[in-house]
Amino acid sequence: MHRARRRIDEVRAADIMSTPAIACRPDTLVEDVTGLLADREISGIPVVNGDGEVVGVISERDLAHALGGPLMRLVLRGPVRTGPFLRDPVSRNGGRVQDIMTIPAILAHPETPVHTLAEIMVKEQVNRIPIVRARRLIGVVTRGDVLAAVAGLIHGGTKPEQPAMLIGPSSRDD
Repeated sequence: MHRARRRIDEVRAADIMSTPAIACRPDTLVEDVTGLLADREISGIPVVNGDGEVVGVISERDLAHALGGPLMRLVLRGPVRTGPFLRDPVSRNGGRVQDIMTIPAILAHPETPVHTLAEIMVKEQVNRIPIVRARRLIGVVTRGDVLAAVAGLIHGGTKPEQPAMLIGPSSRDD
């Protein structure tokens, strides 16, 4: 049975977001995040506080900047930021996500049109946008999700909102 394709101008963030989103807390160890990104083959995740509000994003780019070095500059095609993390590499000394995450996070609402998400991603050079309701994380839209929507591979309706799946030590204490 073939389903009718939705018009791209009708597609909203809630239709294409991944939910539940995988996230971490600011005090999560950097090495825990690097393992998660590698294991799940994803390039970044939102960072949430104790109330589930998005406070930043941690990505492969943040990790590469923190690790520094000429190879990372070549991969990133730009200068490595300066900061204390370059003198004291976070991955080897129990560094925390809060030390290297990108802040503020660029956020969108579930009703944000897909074309607006695409514009934000291109303009801000980000690969993912946390989707929030009242600043609480309910999903994530990636570039891949936007491309799938443009290609007409989105058939279903709005995805149900779910709380984020948290990694790191703080998530076990809740």
